[in-house]
Amino acid sequence: MVPYLSERENSIEHVNATCLRLFDRWCETRSVVPLTYLLRAWPMMNGDPETLRRLATALREIRRQHLHDSNDTAFQEICELSDCVEDLLALSSLPTWLTSGW
Repeated sequence: MVPYLSERENSIEHVNATCLRLFDRWCETRSVVPLTYLLRAWPMMNGDPETLRRLATALREIRRQHLHDSNDTAFQEICELSDCVEDLLALSSLPTWLTSGW
């Protein structure tokens, strides 16, 4: 991650890096369905709430498709990524003065 970024910016960098790993894995294994969902919302051009909502929706759809693979490493990464995106969305809905320490 890039030094001197805020915690929110680091979280967005983490989201992008995780999406890239999943993208690479799904390209290698030719997993078309999860790739289709991911590419609807990623790569992210910015970290605004609408972009994050689109990614959160895509991740929920991917999770539904992977429920039978709950022991799969990708499924665990998707769950962690989804939690991170939901946390970012929750923070973006708070008033600015509450998150100024971020």
